[in-house]
Amino acid sequence: MTLPAFEYREPETLEEAVGLLRDGGDEARVIGGGTALVVMLRARLLRPRLLVGLGRIPGLGDVRGNGDLRVAALATHREIERSPEVRRHAPLLAEACRRVGSPTIRNMGTLGGNLAYGEAASDPAPALLALGARVTVVGPAGARTLPLDGFFRDFYETALGPAEILTAVHVPPAPAAARSTFVKYTCLSEEERALVSVAAVVVPGPDGTWSEIRIGLGGVAPTPVRAHGAEAILGGERPTDGRLREAAARAAADVSPLGDRQGSAEYRRAMTEVWVRRALETLRAE
Repeated sequence: MTLPAFEYREPETLEEAVGLLRDGGDEARVIGGGTALVVMLRARLLRPRLLVGLGRIPGLGDVRGNGDLRVAALATHREIERSPEVRRHAPLLAEACRRVGSPTIRNMGTLGGNLAYGEAASDPAPALLALGARVTVVGPAGARTLPLDGFFRDFYETALGPAEILTAVHVPPAPAAARSTFVKYTCLSEEERALVSVAAVVVPGPDGTWSEIRIGLGGVAPTPVRAHGAEAILGGERPTDGRLREAAARAAADVSPLGDRQGSAEYRRAMTEVWVRRALETLRAE
C-alpha cells in the first residue's frame, strides 16, 4: 500500500524543527527512524500534511557516558545495544534494546521515537523506568526535563506538548552493588511485541535486605508502568519466597492489561505474576 501524500522537511536546528511543528499544528509529525510512523501511514491511521525529519540536526544521535548516561533521541536500538558506554553504565538498557523486534527494526528504530510513540509493549521503556531515567524535551517554551515515570499518560499518549520534541534520555549512575535483569515473554516469535516484559533493578543492603528496588513492566497496561505496589512490599525487606510471591501477586493485581491475538487480559495478568516472580528470583540468586 502506498503512503498518503505529504510534504517532507529536514531542518538543521532544533529551533527550526520546533517552528515547523508549531506552524503545522495537528497536521505535522516528527519522523526519526520511521519504523512505527510508516506503519501508521500505510494503514491510514495518520494522514499528516507535513513530516519533519530530524536526521540533519547535529548531536541527536550521540551517546555519552560521563556522569549520567545520556542517550540522544536518534540513537538506534542497535547502536545502544552495542555501545560500550551503555553496556558499562546501564547494561539493562542494552539488553532491552537487544530484544526490540527484528535486526532491521533495531538498525532503523530510534530510542526517542520508541518513547515518544508511547507503545505499551515497548522493550526499552520498562528498562528505563527501572533505571530511574529522565527525558529532555524541547518545544516553543524551551527545554524541560521530566521523569520517565509519569511521561506515559494513556494509550499512545505521552506528556509531550504541542510542537515538543523528545531530544534525550538521561540515566543516573547506579550504585556499585546494583543488580538488574530484563525478561520478555511472547507467545509468538522472539521478534513479536511483548505479551509481558519485566525490567527490575535492586540494590542489596549489607544486612541481606533489598534497600532499593524498581520494577518496570511492558505489555500489561495501556502504557509502560512502574510496579510501585510490588516495590513497596520488597523495599527494605529480605527477598524471601513469601515476599517475592506477594510482590508478584501485587504487580499482577495492579496492572490493567488488554487482550489481543497473543492472549486475553486474564492470561496477561497471570503471566505478569509468573514473570515478575521469575525476574525477582533471578536477582535474588545473583
